[in-house]
Amino acid sequence: RALHEGQRVWEWRAGQPKESAIFDRAMRSLSGAVAAALAENYDFSRFGTVVDVGGGNGSVLAAILVHSPDLHGIVFDQSHVVSGASEVLANAGVGARCEIVGGDFFGTVPTGGDAYMLKSVLHDWEDEPAVRVLQNVRAVCRPESALLVVERVVGPPNESAPVKFSDLNMLVAPGGEERTMDEWAALFQAGGFRLLNDQELGGGWSVLEGTPV
Repeated sequence: RALHEGQRVWEWRAGQPKESAIFDRAMRSLSGAVAAALAENYDFSRFGTVVDVGGGNGSVLAAILVHSPDLHGIVFDQSHVVSGASEVLANAGVGARCEIVGGDFFGTVPTGGDAYMLKSVLHDWEDEPAVRVLQNVRAVCRPESALLVVERVVGPPNESAPVKFSDLNMLVAPGGEERTMDEWAALFQAGGFRLLNDQELGGGWSVLEGTPV
């Protein structure tokens, strides 16, 4: 879980620009199909502004904004990560509808969202830090705001083998975990949300929607 004593992989990568760029390109490539499925199959029309917490270089939010021309966005991640987001958003033709904010989701999260989206964020962390992220989102949510967690869900025994292999990968690399639906519901509750429903996107991916409590 750490490449150097007392230093997690995220801290190490922040000081390694070349490694960080390679990782960001890999994540953008892996997110392509999921971003397309999310943009095409989930109804974002009821929201005015979506905050993509841990949104990387903005590629997922860009796909959503392209598909939802009335939607505005905020992409939020560490400053060295979002440094490339302006180019990604501009190339997608949505730069004018998206704000780029650098920061740490263990500190504060941008205000003003009708929906707060976390894609492939919480599975990077064990329960305690994952709950802290959710609590920080909850602190800025309005009563009517929605929480959208885009993750893979661990299925019953002898099912969803790729997700279970991913669970092992998350344990070994960043120190996180994939979760069952019951585990997601418990995590939402601990973070100040109630899990309302899930919408499958294919490939084991789902949108888990929550509401503040």
